[in-house]
Amino acid sequence: MTDLPYTDDDARAEAADQLRAAHDPESFDVNIEGHKIPSRGDFQWDQLGDDDFHDANREIDEHVEDAVDLARWSVDLGACALRATTELAWGRGGNAWDLAIQIAHRPALKDDLREAITVAVRRAVNDVLHTREIDDTHLLHQSAPADKEPAS
Repeated sequence: MTDLPYTDDDARAEAADQLRAAHDPESFDVNIEGHKIPSRGDFQWDQLGDDDFHDANREIDEHVEDAVDLARWSVDLGACALRATTELAWGRGGNAWDLAIQIAHRPALKDDLREAITVAVRRAVNDVLHTREIDDTHLLHQSAPADKEPAS
């Protein structure tokens, strides 16, 4: 028992709230002016034509609004000194995923063990997909849960 007037869980919950507030779509002002477009070298968003700039700004704003709230999970990983290892994703390819798994580990985890764990997770998911005769394109066409509206 600590003699502090709060618990570690209290501190983590508040840290998650603060992280959420910092990224709250309601108060988050997307400002892409002066930022480079990653695929275009030194070309910046505000060098686009007006319509393209406003379309890009709206799309980026929607990505922020639709982002999954991982604040508490992220705080807990950091509090445990864990680091992201790799991304495992299935679906349409590129950045259009239907299923993704993130692995986190302590910084001292040996590369060969980290890779073995990643391979095991990838094989396990692929085995389940194969057993159910689901390929990446079929992930897009699975029925939505009864209590949720299908994605548009």
